[in-house]
Amino acid sequence: MSSPRLDLLLLENITNRHLLITTLVTLITVSLYYALLKITHIVYNLHTARRHRWLDIPTLPRHPLWGNLINMGSKLQPSLNRHPDYGFVEIWNALNQPDAFLMDMLPLDNCFLVVAHPAVAETLVQPLVQPLPGSSPGTPGSGSKGYKYSIPKSDTIRTLWRLIGLESMIIADGEEWRGLRKRFNRGFAPAHLHSLAPLIVSKTRIFVDRLKAVAAQAQSPDVEAKTFILKDFAQDLTTDIITEVTIEKDFHAQSTPNGQGHKGPLGMLTASRKLSGLVYPLGRGLGWHLVDPIRPVRAWFYEMVYNRELGKVVREQVANEQALQDEKEVGENEGGEDEEERPKQTQQQSKSITRLALSGMTPSNALLRNTVSQIKSFLFAGQDTTATLIQWLCFELSKATWSDRHAEILDKLVAEHDAVFGKTEDPSSAFNALDVLGREDDDEGRREAESILGGSKLPYTTAFIKETLRLHPPASTVRLVPEITPSNPVPVNVRIRNSNTKDGGGGGGDSEKEINVNGLRVYVAAYLIHRHKGIWGEDADVFRPDRWLDDEYMSKLPSGAWRPFERGPRNCIGQELAMLEAKIVLCAVARGFKWEKVGHSGRKGFDGQLPQGDGSDDPDMEVWSISNVTAVPLDGMKMKVERR
Repeated sequence: MSSPRLDLLLLENITNRHLLITTLVTLITVSLYYALLKITHIVYNLHTARRHRWLDIPTLPRHPLWGNLINMGSKLQPSLNRHPDYGFVEIWNALNQPDAFLMDMLPLDNCFLVVAHPAVAETLVQPLVQPLPGSSPGTPGSGSKGYKYSIPKSDTIRTLWRLIGLESMIIADGEEWRGLRKRFNRGFAPAHLHSLAPLIVSKTRIFVDRLKAVAAQAQSPDVEAKTFILKDFAQDLTTDIITEVTIEKDFHAQSTPNGQGHKGPLGMLTASRKLSGLVYPLGRGLGWHLVDPIRPVRAWFYEMVYNRELGKVVREQVANEQALQDEKEVGENEGGEDEEERPKQTQQQSKSITRLALSGMTPSNALLRNTVSQIKSFLFAGQDTTATLIQWLCFELSKATWSDRHAEILDKLVAEHDAVFGKTEDPSSAFNALDVLGREDDDEGRREAESILGGSKLPYTTAFIKETLRLHPPASTVRLVPEITPSNPVPVNVRIRNSNTKDGGGGGGDSEKEINVNGLRVYVAAYLIHRHKGIWGEDADVFRPDRWLDDEYMSKLPSGAWRPFERGPRNCIGQELAMLEAKIVLCAVARGFKWEKVGHSGRKGFDGQLPQGDGSDDPDMEVWSISNVTAVPLDGMKMKVERR
């Protein structure tokens, strides 16, 4: 006979088991119901995409289930050691070079519109506003619907939030983006950036000194001593510049050995550079790298290191700006401030982009957090894409050692620098551009430097840089066209020409249709647009800076043909700084050094040759880009350098 206590325990045990079983059954039922809904949603999307939507957009044959995952995916697979742009070129050529084509990655991803013509690109990156009945046509505001600041950025960009900041203006849209852009525009204004030229010159001097040290090893029997990775030098340079310009902090990237200080295991520079390779592998196709369980943990760790250091610096910037504002208010109230001294002091203390953006704002944790996000974006873009540009500039210079055509280009560049900066018998005069551009001890010197960098005294230098950006654009924009809903009733239509001619030009086989693209992600492929022979001519793959000095030729280019910094309201906020850095560096190195690319020099192959990325490419074929968030040179641009 059991005791009441034992009966109670048995009853409680049975009740607990019943609750557990009920909970498990409920969870399984809910999970199955959710899975059924997801499967139904996927099947519906597949059916709609394959049978009813985007049927007039050029594309390769689509599998009923896998869409373009097989025939396009084979050209974009992550095992290929090349940037996806080269795969897009192969697909584009197979389709006879239409203005845009569809990439159907359902059911594993979304459908993409890959844009290869500036006319389509301009439609998608410029403001798109449709007036409501009774309002003025084309007037943004309460009487209109649409995209006042262009179509939103793609949701895929949010996967980079650890690197660029969760509140980054790169991610933000609408009025939130507009407010951030307006806040930071002052710091990126050309007049302000050109006032910082002496600072950029001082950092470039260190860059040149490092190159001289490598050049001194030119006769060394040690092969390793004569070669170096230009990416490391260029990234250190751009890091030193962007950190000084944005947060008035010198991390001494160019003088700090690897493994020490901010380049140590827990250093801020190490963290920022590691994050580039650890964030979601955007643009690297589908593969096991998407389910790597270690990568998110490492990314989280380095983000904590990065945020901690940046947070301290930004707090200092906020405190300094607040102290300056308080000091101004006290001086105005007392009326005893030296009116001539105060503007000079304010100007001197408000040089950084961050300080200018914080001016007049009330400090708060929200402001601090938001500012850290913007600085992360600027540091990433400022040190990554500009460093890539510098690498490609030096690569194009290196071709002068074996190509007569490039030797003529270099002669024109050197002649321009000799004419602007002067030339003497002293070998050191090859580096005198930095002396001229870095003058800040007198007003006349500053005005001369500004007139050179901001005026029309370096047309060939500017053409050389623009041509480099045309052939080697470091990044492209990705947008997401929202679906049509009651709250967002604006249809987005583009005119797409589908050519049956191989060169993309006109002809009887051309057809053009207006197509609705709502619901598509859009990739504006600058690489395809910049090498489109129907736009740039038969020599579109050829490095020819002189094209930029041919007024007749340039006048025939359609709007938006050149877009390395993208276009529209959401173009790159730092493009003026990137061009300024590129001009100073090119003026500093063109006359003083002779460059030689080690491996993948371009001596073999032809202009515009596409790499296979499967190990079969000739080792002396021109170096190509791989994807590391942005497009970066394959081997870090391995170089030799000698004094000219």
